[in-house]
Amino acid sequence: MVVTDTYFRYCASCGTPVSEGPEGGYVCGACFHVVEPLGADAARRRRRAERAAMVAEAARLRALRQF
Repeated sequence: MVVTDTYFRYCASCGTPVSEGPEGGYVCGACFHVVEPLGADAARRRRRAERAAMVAEAARLRALRQF
């Protein structure tokens, strides 16, 4: 049995065939050009806000324990 790779995307920078990631987007192995999946910026902002809230809550709890 022969397996053949069928590429549907090519790097916008250098034209090398690339494989998409599970959520879309890719990183070219030849020139390292990056195309992020749709919604990546919104997801990143949401995760940063969640982390900032957790850090603020931890700081608040530490301050309460000091007294």
